[in-house]
Amino acid sequence: MRGFEAKEAMRQQALDTSPRTREFRGILLAQEDGVAALLSRYGATTASFNYLARVPTFENNFWVGYTARTVREGVAGRRFERLVMEYIGRDTGKVLRAARTTGFCGIDDLVPYHRTLLNPEQPIT
Repeated sequence: MRGFEAKEAMRQQALDTSPRTREFRGILLAQEDGVAALLSRYGATTASFNYLARVPTFENNFWVGYTARTVREGVAGRRFERLVMEYIGRDTGKVLRAARTTGFCGIDDLVPYHRTLLNPEQPIT
Protein backbone atom coordinates (compact mmCIF):
# COMPACT_ATOMS: atom_id res chain seq x y z
CA MET A 1 0.00 0.00 0.00
CA ARG A 2 1.25 3.47 -0.80
CA GLY A 3 -0.27 6.90 -0.22
CA PHE A 4 0.29 10.46 0.96
CA GLU A 5 -0.74 12.30 4.13
CA ALA A 6 -2.93 15.34 3.47
CA LYS A 7 -0.87 18.54 3.12
CA GLU A 8 -3.11 20.40 5.58
CA ALA A 9 -2.62 17.67 8.19
CA MET A 10 1.14 18.12 7.85
CA ARG A 11 0.89 21.93 8.00
CA GLN A 12 -1.17 21.80 11.20
CA GLN A 13 1.68 19.87 12.81
CA ALA A 14 4.31 22.32 11.45
CA LEU A 15 5.79 19.52 9.31
CA ASP A 16 7.32 19.66 5.84
CA THR A 17 4.72 19.11 3.10
CA SER A 18 7.05 17.70 0.45
CA PRO A 19 5.92 14.46 -1.20
CA ARG A 20 8.82 12.51 0.36
CA THR A 21 7.82 13.57 3.88
CA ARG A 22 4.09 12.94 3.27
CA GLU A 23 4.48 9.51 1.65
CA PHE A 24 3.56 6.39 3.59
CA ARG A 25 3.89 2.74 2.66
CA GLY A 26 2.86 -0.49 4.24
CA ILE A 27 1.37 -3.91 3.96
CA LEU A 28 -2.18 -5.23 3.96
CA LEU A 29 -3.02 -8.41 5.82
CA ALA A 30 -6.14 -10.46 5.21
CA GLN A 31 -8.27 -10.98 8.31
CA GLU A 32 -11.22 -13.34 8.78
CA ASP A 33 -13.77 -10.57 8.28
CA GLY A 34 -11.72 -7.66 6.97
CA VAL A 35 -8.20 -6.37 6.44
CA ALA A 36 -5.42 -5.02 8.61
CA ALA A 37 -2.75 -2.58 7.47
CA LEU A 38 0.60 -1.68 8.98
CA LEU A 39 1.74 1.68 7.60
CA SER A 40 4.80 3.85 8.12
CA ARG A 41 6.10 7.17 6.80
CA TYR A 42 9.58 7.57 5.32
CA GLY A 43 12.32 6.89 7.84
CA ALA A 44 9.78 5.27 10.16
CA THR A 45 8.93 8.71 11.59
CA THR A 46 5.39 7.52 12.31
CA ALA A 47 3.51 4.27 12.06
CA SER A 48 -0.04 3.07 12.48
CA PHE A 49 -1.95 -0.17 12.67
CA ASN A 50 -5.36 -0.12 11.00
CA TYR A 51 -8.21 -2.60 10.95
CA LEU A 52 -11.20 -2.37 8.60
CA ALA A 53 -14.26 -4.54 7.91
CA ARG A 54 -16.72 -4.06 5.06
CA VAL A 55 -20.02 -2.36 5.87
CA PRO A 56 -23.06 -3.67 3.96
CA THR A 57 -24.16 -0.81 1.71
CA PHE A 58 -25.84 -0.39 -1.67
CA GLU A 59 -22.50 -0.19 -3.51
CA ASN A 60 -20.58 -2.27 -0.93
CA ASN A 61 -17.82 0.35 -0.93
CA PHE A 62 -17.48 1.36 2.74
CA TRP A 63 -15.09 -0.09 5.30
CA VAL A 64 -15.16 0.79 9.01
CA GLY A 65 -12.73 0.04 11.81
CA TYR A 66 -10.04 1.80 13.82
CA THR A 67 -6.51 3.11 13.65
CA ALA A 68 -3.87 2.93 16.36
CA ARG A 69 -0.91 5.30 16.34
CA THR A 70 2.38 3.89 17.53
CA VAL A 71 3.45 6.56 20.01
CA ARG A 72 4.65 6.50 23.58
CA GLU A 73 2.12 6.64 26.37
CA GLY A 74 1.56 10.16 27.63
CA VAL A 75 2.26 11.84 24.28
CA ALA A 76 -0.35 14.48 23.49
CA GLY A 77 -3.27 13.31 21.40
CA ARG A 78 -5.30 10.17 21.21
CA ARG A 79 -3.76 6.89 20.13
CA PHE A 80 -6.95 5.12 18.97
CA GLU A 81 -9.62 6.51 16.65
CA ARG A 82 -12.40 5.13 14.50
CA LEU A 83 -11.68 4.94 10.82
CA VAL A 84 -13.93 4.91 7.76
CA MET A 85 -12.68 4.33 4.23
CA GLU A 86 -14.65 4.52 1.03
CA TYR A 87 -13.51 2.73 -2.12
CA ILE A 88 -14.06 5.22 -4.94
CA GLY A 89 -12.92 3.07 -7.84
CA ARG A 90 -10.36 3.63 -10.55
CA ASP A 91 -11.83 6.68 -12.30
CA THR A 92 -8.83 9.06 -12.34
CA GLY A 93 -10.98 12.21 -12.26
CA LYS A 94 -12.95 10.99 -9.25
CA VAL A 95 -9.77 9.92 -7.47
CA LEU A 96 -8.08 13.29 -8.06
CA ARG A 97 -11.19 15.23 -6.91
CA ALA A 98 -11.21 13.21 -3.69
CA ALA A 99 -7.47 13.68 -3.18
CA ARG A 100 -7.78 17.45 -3.54
CA THR A 101 -10.43 17.69 -0.83
CA THR A 102 -8.74 15.53 1.84
CA GLY A 103 -7.57 16.68 5.23
CA PHE A 104 -8.99 17.49 8.61
CA CYS A 105 -12.59 18.60 8.96
CA GLY A 106 -15.08 19.14 11.72
CA ILE A 107 -17.72 16.57 12.58
CA ASP A 108 -20.41 18.95 11.27
CA ASP A 109 -18.68 18.97 7.87
CA LEU A 110 -19.21 15.23 7.38
CA VAL A 111 -22.06 13.80 5.36
CA PRO A 112 -24.61 12.15 7.68
CA TYR A 113 -23.70 8.57 6.69
CA HIS A 114 -20.00 9.15 7.46
CA ARG A 115 -20.96 10.67 10.81
CA THR A 116 -23.09 7.60 11.57
CA LEU A 117 -20.24 5.23 10.75
CA LEU A 118 -17.71 7.22 12.83
CA ASN A 119 -20.13 7.43 15.79
CA PRO A 120 -18.26 10.34 17.46
CA GLU A 121 -20.57 10.47 20.50
CA GLN A 122 -19.60 6.93 21.55
CA PRO A 123 -16.11 6.46 23.06
CA ILE A 124 -13.98 3.90 21.25
CA THR A 125 -13.38 0.72 23.25
